[in-house]
Amino acid sequence: MKSVVNVGASSYTGEFLLPQLIADWEKQNPDTELKLNISDSSEIFEQVLNGDVELGVIGMSLENDQVKAETFLNNFDELILICPPDHPFANRGEISVEDLKNQDFIFREPGSATRMWYREVLARHGITPENLNIVAELDTYPAIIRAVESGSGISFVLKKAAMDSIKAGRVKEVKIKEISPLMGNLYVIYNTDLPMSDEARRFLTFLGAEKQKLMAA
Repeated sequence: MKSVVNVGASSYTGEFLLPQLIADWEKQNPDTELKLNISDSSEIFEQVLNGDVELGVIGMSLENDQVKAETFLNNFDELILICPPDHPFANRGEISVEDLKNQDFIFREPGSATRMWYREVLARHGITPENLNIVAELDTYPAIIRAVESGSGISFVLKKAAMDSIKAGRVKEVKIKEISPLMGNLYVIYNTDLPMSDEARRFLTFLGAEKQKLMAA
């Protein structure tokens, strides 16, 4: 019977990054099953704090006296604005941040690192949720990208998540002249008050060895 390592991952990490490593993990650790729980960064933090998962890989540096956060990947992806191909923004080289006001906008769910990033940056330029027409809050990148493709609105997503849709012309990337590229980091979190299993320690070592593969993905 296989042993199990319980790992929590934020949406992007669990949907796009870590699945690329499952085959390598299985090959190197045939006696251990990787059980991946996907949720937003805040929820994964709570699961690590409560001991529901041993490790978390998330997009925010969340920690307290019990939970430690260590940087795993620096600048692993760029947060970009996307719009439908027939949107007025689609054929412009770039827009002003002021152009975002009153646009139909699709938000990530509360607790996601992505939502925190763009809310903070937009707030520095005087743009708040009240300035936007928020038509939906969705909890995964595939759902957001499909909504943008369908013409529901515009949204910020991580570029690697949207590359297939961009290349196929189903969405367009939009530059904002006042905002420099937003680059995201990933963090590994664990509970220092709880003993870490050998399987979890192996997974931490495995992640470190796979960094270059993830950055190149």
